[in-house]
Amino acid sequence: MNLEEYKIELLSDFDELINFYTGKDKMDDFLHNHLQDCEESHYCKTFCVRLKANNTIVAIFALAFDSVDIDSDDFDDMRIGAAGTDLPAVKETFREQFEQKYTYPALEIAYLAIDKKFQSLHLGSALIEEIASMARNQRYAGCVFLTVRAWHTSNYSAVGFYEKNQFAKLTPVPQMDVWPMYKTIWPKE
Repeated sequence: MNLEEYKIELLSDFDELINFYTGKDKMDDFLHNHLQDCEESHYCKTFCVRLKANNTIVAIFALAFDSVDIDSDDFDDMRIGAAGTDLPAVKETFREQFEQKYTYPALEIAYLAIDKKFQSLHLGSALIEEIASMARNQRYAGCVFLTVRAWHTSNYSAVGFYEKNQFAKLTPVPQMDVWPMYKTIWPKE
C-alpha cells in the first residue's frame, strides 16, 4: 500500500473521532472516551491519518517513548532467524558491547486503529513502516526498536498482524489482555 493519497498529522480535535469506529467495541470505547485523557496526561502523542481527497480520518495511532529489555538469548534467536524480527544493524566492532546492554531505546506504538470501512487495505502495515521511518528520522533520542502491546483476548488478537509485520514476542505468554512485542527498525543487511 502506498501512503501518497493520505496525510498524517497530529490529532488536535478529538471530537473528530465521533464517526471513527474500528468495529471492536472495547477499542472504540477507549478511543472515544479515554484516548484524549492519555494525550492530555502526556502518555502519548496521537496522530490521525486522513484521506487527502476529503479529509476523512481513516486511521489513528499514538506513540510514546519506551525501552525494551533484550538478553543474549533474544540476540541468538535474531541471529538464527527464530525471533521473528531482524538483528539490529550495528558496527561489528561494537556488536559484543552493544549486545551486553540490557535495555534498548524504543518507540512504542501505544495505539493503532483503522476505521472499519478502511480495514483489509494493508493500511496498518504501511503505517507501521511509516512509524519505523519516523523513529529512524527523529532527532531527539536514539531508537533501535518499535514496541507494541498487541491486544490479545479470546475474542480478538492482533498478534498475528504484528508477527506478519516482523514483530517478535517479548514474553512467552501474554500479560493480561496484551502481548508485548518488538521490531528492529535498523535491520542488519
